[in-house]
Parts: sequence; C-alpha cells; structure tokens
Amino acid sequence: MKLKRCVHRAWARIVLARNVAAAVVLVGVLFGVPSLWAHHGLAQFDTKHPLKLEGTVTRFEWINPHAYIYADVRDEKGKLTNWKFELGSLGMLTRFGGWSRDTLKRGDQIMVDGFPAKDGSPYMSLITVQLSNGKVLSAAP
Repeated sequence: MKLKRCVHRAWARIVLARNVAAAVVLVGVLFGVPSLWAHHGLAQFDTKHPLKLEGTVTRFEWINPHAYIYADVRDEKGKLTNWKFELGSLGMLTRFGGWSRDTLKRGDQIMVDGFPAKDGSPYMSLITVQLSNGKVLSAAP
C-alpha cells in the first residue's frame, strides 16, 4: 500500500511540474506576441536624407505608443499636402522632450526636422519640432 502512495505522489509532482512549465511558456508567448506587430526603429524611414519642413498643425494626437502631429505643408510648387509626423512615446516626450498634451493645437505654425518615409508618402519620423515662439523640442523616439 505504501509503495502505491509513493508512486502516486511522484506522478502527481511530475504532472504539476509539467502544468507549471506549460503555464510559464504560455505566459511568455502571450507577452511576446504584441512585439510581433510592432515596427522596429527607423527601418521605414530614410535616415540618410533628413528633411526640414514648415507647416500648420491640423491635428495633434497624444497617444501611445507614439504621438502624432498632422500638418499641412506647402511644397516648392505651392501644392498643399497633409503630412503625418511621428514622435516618440509619451513617456520619453514628457520626461526628456518638454512635451504635454497641450503643447500643440490646431493652427499652430511649426518647423520640423526628421526622416521622411522611404516609400515617398507624406510621413516622417521627427527629431525636433520648433514652435512658433522659437522653442525647439526633442521629438525623437
């Protein structure tokens, strides 16, 4: 009778250990899945040819994982295009960039410096933003 209990306990420990191991693996996979959809770094931007643009803010999105500025920019031919400017995370912007959700509003004039999208679309990863009062804020991710 004693041998049966001993074997049963040993078997129960093995089953428990496998269940715990499976749970740990499952949790690890679930935490890793969101990173599969993330873009990484500046891969989609042309970091060899930075641009400086001036425009009028049409919208400012204070959201994670990145804040965005949308602004109307006129090219050298006078054509108006609405650009999407990507900034860093809210944590980085507030801690190191001097930003808040009220930094920009519709109609503000800005000058931006950053890297344009490689595909030629009106999309840019920003390095800095100069406000109409001359103040320059870091916008890098």
